[in-house]
Amino acid sequence: MKLKGLILFGILITSGVIHAQTDFRPGYIIQNAGDTVYGEIDYRGDLLMSSLCRFKDADNTIYEYSPNDIAAFRFIDSKYFVSREVNHKKVFLEYLIKGEVNMYYMRDDMGDHYYVDKEDVRLTKIPYTEGIKYIDGKQLLHESTIHVGLLNVFMQDAPGFQSRIEKIKKPTHQSLIQLAEDYHHAVCEDEDCIIYEKRLPLLKISITPFAGLTKYKGYDQFARELGGYLSLWVPRASEKLFFKTGVGFHRLSENGDKVNVIRIPFHIQYIFSAYRVQPNISAGASFLSFKADN
Repeated sequence: MKLKGLILFGILITSGVIHAQTDFRPGYIIQNAGDTVYGEIDYRGDLLMSSLCRFKDADNTIYEYSPNDIAAFRFIDSKYFVSREVNHKKVFLEYLIKGEVNMYYMRDDMGDHYYVDKEDVRLTKIPYTEGIKYIDGKQLLHESTIHVGLLNVFMQDAPGFQSRIEKIKKPTHQSLIQLAEDYHHAVCEDEDCIIYEKRLPLLKISITPFAGLTKYKGYDQFARELGGYLSLWVPRASEKLFFKTGVGFHRLSENGDKVNVIRIPFHIQYIFSAYRVQPNISAGASFLSFKADN
């Protein structure tokens, strides 16, 4: 199988696993009548959780709730989703921070979206667009600034915040939560705000050494291999999906001569469990290898 086919196969297999795999974690739902029911909730990506809550009760019965069916759901000490109306349709918004201003987040097929509201001010989308503009025949990245004006309106009662808001070139979890937290402390001294968003790094890189045996077609013996894996993790996209590459080195005997082989693997890996023992599935290929004679 060629490299392109192997990579495509790996992506398809991993995508199938992601959609099929469940990950129930302790949490609760808040019914429309206000009652709270504890159980477990299927932890999925932001795209799916904006429209569906899969809840398992104490009897292990699984229920699927839409934003019309319940008022909110939350994972214990983690993400909190509330049902709100956006563009005449109810969706689950992730509640990032509750305070004098409240920040929310949602991902759909069009990308990431942020929303803000406060007492007596309705839920409003924080606008932001970016694209390529041609100026004097040159391609330049254009980033809108409409969000700056909107946030200034919501926080106009806090002196000195205009310069703070102007520094937010692009709305993100971190920038909006920090801004809302600072604004809350500036205008409210009676109580603290509540940060619901689960803090995760944008990117995490780790290096893992490995050793093993490799069998090549046309060679009778196994070759001892030493090397290391470079794992790239983007938890905002998926807390269980990893991209792995690295380098491996081993030596083969060919017609009495020693041949050094360097192998660079490409893998997409999915971790099934958050426990100490972590079963996983990976697919990929060694997309570059070459021999160097001594």
